[in-house]
Amino acid sequence: MALANCQVEGCSLPVSKDGYTFCLDHWKAERAGHVIRCEKCDKWHDNDHRLCRACAKTSSGAGRSNAHRDDDETPYGFLSSTRIGKHFDISSIKVNLILAELGWIEKYVKGWLPTEQGNVHGANVREMRNGVPFVVWPDSILKNAALLNSIREQTGDTTTSPSAATAASAAPHPPAPAASSSSPKPEAPSPKPQPDDFRSKFPANFRTQDGHQVRSRAEVLIDNWLYMQGLVHAYERRLPIEEECYCDFYLPGGKGVYIEFWGMESDPKYAARQAAKRAIYTKYNLRLVELNDDDIERLDDVLPRMLLKFGIESA
Repeated sequence: MALANCQVEGCSLPVSKDGYTFCLDHWKAERAGHVIRCEKCDKWHDNDHRLCRACAKTSSGAGRSNAHRDDDETPYGFLSSTRIGKHFDISSIKVNLILAELGWIEKYVKGWLPTEQGNVHGANVREMRNGVPFVVWPDSILKNAALLNSIREQTGDTTTSPSAATAASAAPHPPAPAASSSSPKPEAPSPKPQPDDFRSKFPANFRTQDGHQVRSRAEVLIDNWLYMQGLVHAYERRLPIEEECYCDFYLPGGKGVYIEFWGMESDPKYAARQAAKRAIYTKYNLRLVELNDDDIERLDDVLPRMLLKFGIESA
């Protein structure tokens, strides 16, 4: 049986254990004195005021902009887009756009809601006093590699990515052999085989209508179809996960949809690579559209149906 929701105002997380009052975060916050009862309606809240948000709607602060009002509504132990923006010295608007591009939040009528992938990263939805929803995040989001990479891309920071630097520093370095005039000169170590030389074998020599450089005629047709449909898309976007994996195409609209074209399924090495990528999409429950050679010549029939399943409409 599903656990009941936390009884703190606006919290959508389940309680930590059956029969409890709070989720784990609010249980800790209550012990620290950051969760109290409203003096008017006796409901639990965490906004550090005598009254809960519902009872304080007529209090001061109504003239503040929504961009900063979420700071007042953010629960203890969580970060709003405003606070995340202050940490990275960017605006809260840009923070939300980055989170939406990653597929972690989606636009509501007004405000934002977390997606399933956002919930995986600890998202929690709150409401401002005017009822507009917004998303808050645990402190750990500030160290998330996918978010850091996206912020670097948005701000134009072209320095080495943290994932590459970490991998380089973590690689073991064997000790150098002791020098000896009598010992034979050690042979130079053979180069390590690359785990995936797909990009070196198939350089991006095909140009699409919107200026992308892709690796095959099939990818040209897919890219051109997306462009002519007016669908914003990225080519070879890195997946927002721990593993280093790149999709063929990414559509940030809706909740984020990935497109993979499988064109060499008869090749055993390619088939193994395909199976590994499919496993990653399954592991993280990412929204995937799969195309093969038979689909390429009838994209007008195939892609609209596949994309509509994920809430993306084409012309």
